[in-house]
Amino acid sequence: MKRFFLFSAVLLAAACRAGAQQPDAAQVVVHYKFVHLRDTNNPTHHFTQDMILQAGKCASVYKPKPTRNSDNTAPALPRPKFGTEYYLFLAEKKLIRIEGLFNAYLIDETMPAIDWRFTRDTATRGGLKCRKATTHFKGRDYTAWFCPDLPLHAGPWKLCGLPGLIVEAYDAKKEVQFLFAGLEKATDADLISLPKDAIQTTDTEFERFKELSQKNPEAFSKALTMQNGGIPGKSGPQIDIRPAPAPVINNPIELPEKK
Repeated sequence: MKRFFLFSAVLLAAACRAGAQQPDAAQVVVHYKFVHLRDTNNPTHHFTQDMILQAGKCASVYKPKPTRNSDNTAPALPRPKFGTEYYLFLAEKKLIRIEGLFNAYLIDETMPAIDWRFTRDTATRGGLKCRKATTHFKGRDYTAWFCPDLPLHAGPWKLCGLPGLIVEAYDAKKEVQFLFAGLEKATDADLISLPKDAIQTTDTEFERFKELSQKNPEAFSKALTMQNGGIPGKSGPQIDIRPAPAPVINNPIELPEKK
């Protein structure tokens, strides 16, 4: 199985080499219910969010499900002002994170090298025949169910690298869960492409900017106005919107490794 996976990965990378970080047509859209116990002091309350994975041959993006107006007749709203998107580019072995904080901020990461272990267990998720794999990743022990009939090396969040699409995954304590909620064939509108207006930054700088939005909203508003080409007090309306208070998170998805 290991040799088969390596051979498949080489073929896929070769097929994608010419289109690295270029828009890629999604083949399928997977729906997940993301469940996260953020605060262990409040174990009965889990943060939940509807997420989607648009997966193509050369790229994928995992992001919040687009919202619609209550009458469900208007088109989906554009990229949310808050939230995180994960873009995976196989040929360059690159993971790009897009953070939403009124503007879109682009942060480069390295594609995770995950040591998956295969089992003989099988299961069905929404009519899809899946196999089981396990790993230790970012401080947690994960179980993943992947579908070999969908040979796309993508999955929710940063989970990837299996010889089939990951349709469900969860950690051993069920504190982080990516629960399968459906799959559909992609349409022409499901194009995987980085936002052209994203601001390149680093993880450290983005965290500083996010902290500023909470501790000093006035300074944050001025900085945001300058980023968008305005001059506070002189040119155009100043942006003066404060994000919601930061939630209590003592149990992040990524945990430090025990020494």
